[in-house]
Amino acid sequence: MEFTIEYTGSSEQKTLIYREDEFSFDMEPWIPGLDFEIAINTLTLTIIDGKVTQFNGFCGLNRTMKANYTVPQSQKGELRVLHPERYWDKSGTHGINKEDWPVYVNIQTGWVCIGNPERKGNAVEFINNCVAVIDDGREFISLWLKPEKLPDI
Repeated sequence: MEFTIEYTGSSEQKTLIYREDEFSFDMEPWIPGLDFEIAINTLTLTIIDGKVTQFNGFCGLNRTMKANYTVPQSQKGELRVLHPERYWDKSGTHGINKEDWPVYVNIQTGWVCIGNPERKGNAVEFINNCVAVIDDGREFISLWLKPEKLPDI
């Protein structure tokens, strides 16, 4: 699956929350409806008209994930799936990664990284406090999340 970024100067206006009792990420408001879904680990990303509009799902955070990685510089815009029509008629959730990506938590900054925090690419803040990094080959590298509040780890 390939991705593109369109820098528009704005991002989806949603609030990212971490539900400590469920060990999961969620968004408010949640808008029902989708064309298809893609998955990173156990997070499900909603695609509407080729654009990633929201996501949620399980992501247990613990002290073994502590790290000092910093979120890359980004601009606001849209994260889009290249050729979304290839996925419209297929049922189920389409996985980006074959194996689970590592998860890192910077408790000083409040950012969580899912994926490879050291690989470079183009970064877009596609939802408030949600940054995706895509490399020059249009491959998804990492997802950076800063919920309103992290659990105590």
